Amino acid sequence: MRRHRFHAELAISLACVLGVLSPRLSLGTQREFPSGADLLNHAQSALAALPSHYALSLHTRHDGGPFHAWQRFVAVSSFAEYVSVSGDNRFFSFSQSLLADRRGLDGNDDSLWVAEADLDMAPLKKEEADRKRTVQDAETIFKQLAAQYWDTTCGGGIWWDHARTYKNAITNELFLDVAARLYILTGEPSYKSWAERSWNWFAASGMISPSYAINDGLDKTCHNNAGPPYSYNQGVILDALLSLATVTGNKTLQDEAIHIADETITARAPQGNGFTEPQIAMTVDSQIFRGIFVRAFGHLVQSLPPGQTRAHFSSWLQDECQTVWNHRFQNSRFNATWEKSPHLPSAQAQITAANLFIAAANILDNAAP
Repeated sequence: MRRHRFHAELAISLACVLGVLSPRLSLGTQREFPSGADLLNHAQSALAALPSHYALSLHTRHDGGPFHAWQRFVAVSSFAEYVSVSGDNRFFSFSQSLLADRRGLDGNDDSLWVAEADLDMAPLKKEEADRKRTVQDAETIFKQLAAQYWDTTCGGGIWWDHARTYKNAITNELFLDVAARLYILTGEPSYKSWAERSWNWFAASGMISPSYAINDGLDKTCHNNAGPPYSYNQGVILDALLSLATVTGNKTLQDEAIHIADETITARAPQGNGFTEPQIAMTVDSQIFRGIFVRAFGHLVQSLPPGQTRAHFSSWLQDECQTVWNHRFQNSRFNATWEKSPHLPSAQAQITAANLFIAAANILDNAAP
């Protein structure tokens, strides 16, 4: 099996041990979980709808309508994850076209999603010069934001928007992760310094609640604004902490990620319809949040040694996969809510489901089809 995130460039030193998950028992009857190959086939079916039915939406010119421009780059990272885990290159050209399309971007978090997609696609490029250009694009984005949008307001942190109205979780989580990943790839000391500086600020910012839920951002007095703890805020930080753990060798960062992940899946325990967002009425943005979370959650599970925590998290992924697959519609169409009805098809729903299946497949040793 080929392993992604830690993205070809990450060989995380925190006991990344893979093993076959035992079939689980349900109501006294043994229930066999799909193989990794089956799960990747599910993911491939979900992703196939994007170039065939949603290409125009993904290439939207404006940040509006049924698909927001920043989500284009989440799609790119999702395709890259599928290619890396499965070895199936069928979506590579489409991913390249999406990565090259920068129309409709608005905000510093949008730019950082581009940088993340660059770093996910770079290892897949065949030509060294092409790989180098892709990493350099991420470097350019990062350096511009660090120079222009990190300041002393609230003691530090990157502004969410160009107008400097809001400092929030997602922008600073992405900034941290990109910094750490760039250090891993380039060895440039400034990236390590930025990653450590960013985490030190974020950890002290007040956005992480005592229960380990990460709220949306800071208010005008630089305190936790009690905004909803959206699942993508809980997800990106998992990747960021694992990246920083690789950079620093500090195992307590992995422990922090475990606490955040456990709080997230406990607070959103499924009630027959799968993992839920804190706000029921989903927006164009929040339709893709769970896909971002489960992708990062899968990376965390991969980093764990065999034991109770890994088994608990793996079991949760299995349950969510079963729910989403059982609630599928004709031609492997899914709901962004992961519910059975009513059917509200969207590109975000396909991306979210695919990321879930890939995450589960990637913790099995027989994931390659």
